[in-house]
Amino acid sequence: MGANGRRRLSRRQRRVLWTAVLLTIAVAFGGAALVWTYRQQQSAPYRPGEANPDVTASLLRDPPRDAARPVFADVTREAGLSSFRTFAGDRTSQLPEDMGPGAAWGDYDNDGDDDLFLVSAGGPLNAPAERLAPSALYENLGNGRFQRVTDFPEPRIVGMGAAWGDYDGDGWLDLVVTGYNALLLFRNDRGRFLNDPRFKSRSGFWAGAAWGDYDNDGRLDLYVCGYVKYIEAEPGRSTAVSQQYGRSVPYTLNPASYEPERNLLFRNTGGGTLVETAARLGVVNPEGRSLSALWHDFDDDGWLDLYVANDISDNVLYRNVKGRFGDVSHAAWVADYRGAMGLTAGDWNRDGDDDLFITHWVAQENALYDSLWTDVAALRFADAADIAGVGQIALPMVGWGAEFLDFDSDGWLDLVVGNGSTFETEQVPKRLVAQRPFLFWNRQGEYFHDVAPLSPVLAQPQVARGVAVADYDNDGDQDVLVARNGGGVQLLRNDTRSGQWVQVVLRARPSASAPARVARGAAATAQIGSVQMRRAVTSASYLSQSTSVLHFGLGSATAMDHLRIRWRAGAVTEYGPLAAGRRWEITEGEAVPRGVTRAPSAISSPAKHRERIVRFWNHQRAAMHALKVEKDAAKAAGRFREALALDPAHEDARYYLATSLAEQGDTDGALAEYEELMRLNPRSHRALAGWARLRAMAPRTAPELIAAEEMLIRAHTLNPEETGTLLTLGEIALMRGKHSLAEERFETAVRTNTRAAGGLFLLGYVRWKAGDLDGARYYLRRAREALGPDWKPAGTTAEGDVTSALKREPTPLSRFWDTWNGTAQLPSTYTGLDAYLRTIPR
Repeated sequence: MGANGRRRLSRRQRRVLWTAVLLTIAVAFGGAALVWTYRQQQSAPYRPGEANPDVTASLLRDPPRDAARPVFADVTREAGLSSFRTFAGDRTSQLPEDMGPGAAWGDYDNDGDDDLFLVSAGGPLNAPAERLAPSALYENLGNGRFQRVTDFPEPRIVGMGAAWGDYDGDGWLDLVVTGYNALLLFRNDRGRFLNDPRFKSRSGFWAGAAWGDYDNDGRLDLYVCGYVKYIEAEPGRSTAVSQQYGRSVPYTLNPASYEPERNLLFRNTGGGTLVETAARLGVVNPEGRSLSALWHDFDDDGWLDLYVANDISDNVLYRNVKGRFGDVSHAAWVADYRGAMGLTAGDWNRDGDDDLFITHWVAQENALYDSLWTDVAALRFADAADIAGVGQIALPMVGWGAEFLDFDSDGWLDLVVGNGSTFETEQVPKRLVAQRPFLFWNRQGEYFHDVAPLSPVLAQPQVARGVAVADYDNDGDQDVLVARNGGGVQLLRNDTRSGQWVQVVLRARPSASAPARVARGAAATAQIGSVQMRRAVTSASYLSQSTSVLHFGLGSATAMDHLRIRWRAGAVTEYGPLAAGRRWEITEGEAVPRGVTRAPSAISSPAKHRERIVRFWNHQRAAMHALKVEKDAAKAAGRFREALALDPAHEDARYYLATSLAEQGDTDGALAEYEELMRLNPRSHRALAGWARLRAMAPRTAPELIAAEEMLIRAHTLNPEETGTLLTLGEIALMRGKHSLAEERFETAVRTNTRAAGGLFLLGYVRWKAGDLDGARYYLRRAREALGPDWKPAGTTAEGDVTSALKREPTPLSRFWDTWNGTAQLPSTYTGLDAYLRTIPR
């Protein structure tokens, strides 16, 4: 014990104590060193939009050696689209300014190529209408260039989206345009557009629009997405901000600041009348901030289902059971709460059912809902985005428009996605942060590789919104249009080295007096060897609409072995084989497809083939203009011959050459062209019917009339639902003096088509000849009603009337009801017809 009375530690105890102290110090320093080392190795805090390999490295793969190398050219300027503006002025940081715009491809003038409607976001909300950049329609000239349609009604709105659809059933695509406090419907009157006064614009923030025949009545219905109930520059809140991922975001740019807007469903009741019925059918989606909607038959029952993409609200899948809707979102595992923007559907893995791809906001990944329909026979989906390569890669991005396409025609659906941030730059005036797009190459249904960085033009960042796909230059590959917020549009021509292909245009059953219309909602399944591929005439993307032409990449195959079409309400027809390198047009009810684009020569270079196509369409387009607008049949015939010198097998050019010759009175020349068309396609309904009509126009002998009737019967056998052929058969029976047979044919035709005024007029003649004057007057009154309130007798058409410029083809007796004055006066109404029929050789 020491002098101070404390017990002294032994030497052994002192060693233990010092050892403990030293160990404690060592542990402390070691821990500090570990913490310092850990912190040095950690990345800086992640901010959305910044390049940070740690975020997505775990599931990213470099493209394999065999990946297709995309070759796209920015042809915006040379195509004549560079002057279009999507925004005029400076942003004021309000939500409606930043969400659009979109674009829509559609053949509005029925000349065989896709035209383009471009939506403009207009400008700042506080700008007067006259200072907003207008939306515009561009006509495809067929030579790689577009021309602005100057007589289109100029919408100066804060625009969002657009969609083509023939709502009045006249065979001409009409157009709906959406925007902030704007919902416009333009009726296409044979190439001229009028704002339909029956369709009243509604206040609201309207986004995506989608046409689809949900009740299978043959008339297109319209679904419109409502986004939020936006309040402009709300007092006390216009400068307020919220924090999102470390960034200050104005209150007026946050959709969560506002209540959801309702959605609308317009039921088409006929005659071009649309009645809003969303609440009655349970598809208002009151809690959804909806941006996109897609009509698609996900369960293959012949009824279009409806998927709605909602921003920061649950997405909704409405299953259509014979025209009634049920919300199956949770049961189908697609009630996704993430911020959904755009969507598209397609069978990316070729397992026999259609899958869903959905773009999302920053840090939320995209979704790839793989349909399990063929696996479990239930409407159910599983998100395969991460394992397929399209999920984590999208974390830094804000995704918008998206479409499945086969850019290299290898038979596997690839995917293009437009990206562009909603965060603002630091500069003044504030702009939005640009981001590069994705082009995902599909490696045989196993994985999507982003090959956009391999293309200089695709590697460029931009503020993308709408994305729409079409083969605008008719060269057999799919091109891409990107609508940019505040930066105009970008047209990307696909020059990628690709495989063989077949394109298919599906037309719904036409009426007697109108062209066949786009068969929206129809689906096609192609068989190439043991491989099956599915495509459908549906499109959503984001605020946009892609072409209705179906594209099938065949790889190295030289033909499509078999094609199965499921039409509206489940009717099925089958065709094949179809040669590669051609566009085929198939009309519902017709037994034979019609080839409208010839395959390139095996020895011609792609450049020469493209040049040949451009030259052909220049001649073809000029010929159609001469025939239907200039009414110069001789000029048209010359241009059709120039087109046929480049493509002798083109059925449209051959058919309209025959029409041009007939209008000039060259009956023998026209008959020869119809016969050549029959040689090219022995089952061409229009060639058979055209030959028969022309032969019956002025028969010189009874055998000529009999030959015309026999040819027309062949045409009617090919398409028994086409009432025009049946009406002409009735005319020929009348010309041969067979009144009972004529009456039977006319009655059948007018039962099928109650607006067949010619059939009703001639039924009146049959009743008059039978001495039934009351019956004759009854049919004359019905004929006048069928002609409609705006009808005028031939010769009284106003100057510039497009309907007269695009008149239907004459039939043997059509001149008698065309010149009728619309009264039921007897016998004067029928004396001219009766005198003519007495001159017919029998």
